[in-house]
Amino acid sequence: MSFEVIALDLGGVLFSAGKEVAKTEWRQLGYDIDLIEKLLTSPESKDLRKGIIGDHEFWNIYVKSKVPDTYDVETIKLAYYRGYILDNDIVAMINRLKDKVTFVSFSGNIPSRIEYLDKQYQFRKLFKVECYSFDCGATKPDPYFVEYLIKQSFPKETSNITIKHGQPVTGSNLDLFKQLGNKILYLDDEEKDAKPAQDYNINTFIYTRGQIDKLYEKHPELK
Repeated sequence: MSFEVIALDLGGVLFSAGKEVAKTEWRQLGYDIDLIEKLLTSPESKDLRKGIIGDHEFWNIYVKSKVPDTYDVETIKLAYYRGYILDNDIVAMINRLKDKVTFVSFSGNIPSRIEYLDKQYQFRKLFKVECYSFDCGATKPDPYFVEYLIKQSFPKETSNITIKHGQPVTGSNLDLFKQLGNKILYLDDEEKDAKPAQDYNINTFIYTRGQIDKLYEKHPELK
């Protein structure tokens, strides 16, 4: 195996892109999809993913204040969460290779959505390491989040290196992070989100649900 670590994004890789599925349910309810999508990509949503604000503050205060009174915020949220459907091709790959490489969940996500999905699918048992935006106060495409991934994946090798928000590692520390990064394969469904990882020599692959054969074509050792 040419990689020691395989890091997976959740939405779009381990799970289908939940927002696209949720749009059908919101549309059936007569809700303004553009408005909801704007709220789910707002600065406040980024703060939720970073753990700066909590679930209640985002959904029950912020979102509720921005949508018509007739909208049920809990329904909006649950439709968003229900839209995530496990990708069985990815799960099969993890189960086949779990004794050969370390699988890491690397996701800019929401604590309550992680909790919901784990109750539904028990997916967290698939991973030896978990890197979530709300645990480190940063999300994609922040270089700090990539450095956090490297430190979590190789804790012994990076134990004497402190990473700081807004101050990417330099010099010999950067050289080490690039050496370690080259041992990681990172799967995401968005090129813009994967790009910062490439600055640390992390091998990236843009995954599309239903096209796992393309992953195996590029990395046949995974098959």
